[in-house]
Amino acid sequence: MSSAEPSDFRRLDSRPSRELITDPVRVYRMLQSLLERRVLLSAKPEGDENWYTTALLDLNPTAGIMALDELAPRQGHERVRTGTRLRVMGVLGGVPTRFTGEVVDVGVQNDIAFYRVAMPREVEYLQRRAFFRAYVPRSMELRVEMGMEDGLPVTGRLLDLSLGGFGMQLGQDSPLAPLDVVAVRALDLPDGQRISCSAEIRYTQQEYGQKLIRAGARFIDLDKGIERSLLRAIYCLEREQIRKRPPAD
Repeated sequence: MSSAEPSDFRRLDSRPSRELITDPVRVYRMLQSLLERRVLLSAKPEGDENWYTTALLDLNPTAGIMALDELAPRQGHERVRTGTRLRVMGVLGGVPTRFTGEVVDVGVQNDIAFYRVAMPREVEYLQRRAFFRAYVPRSMELRVEMGMEDGLPVTGRLLDLSLGGFGMQLGQDSPLAPLDVVAVRALDLPDGQRISCSAEIRYTQQEYGQKLIRAGARFIDLDKGIERSLLRAIYCLEREQIRKRPPAD
């Protein structure tokens, strides 16, 4: 591995929108996604300038332990021992994710080393925006209605819209969490049209000084017809923003 930080993180690190996840259930769910999707991870021992390759092998939330594969190349493994702190990074669903864990034990199975590492208490989830985002003025009361796997409906107020996804304001009792996949049953557009599709929740955070929750979602597999409807809606919102700007002196 190169001694430089992995390119996906180096490129985004100067301008990310970050969410620090500390809820143990959500931390476990993100680690579980890294395991199930077999995400290739980069890791470096504390004090080392080099990054090495590893992968998540197992999770034991009851014991608070996870298993990481032997660092590669071999010189990375030679720097790991009980008590070593590892900084770990991976890209989950296109979004950079990172955490730190302390090695509890070094084991060997089938002549390959692995590390038992204390599960992190927090995971940093970096967001990035790849599409122009149009904001919904307060004068427009646009709603979004979503359905969870258990059938419970979740309704929120649309805050912004892009070809990649949307932002919304939810009630404080919202059950949504990052990585949830929801069925968007009805998303109001400014021309009176409604669209239906699937989306993945990317972040949720409490709004400053309020009990309401702000959340962002990414569209999944939009068809061309819905993309055209979104484009028209984004242009409409952009024109509204321009119209309301004060005249230049």
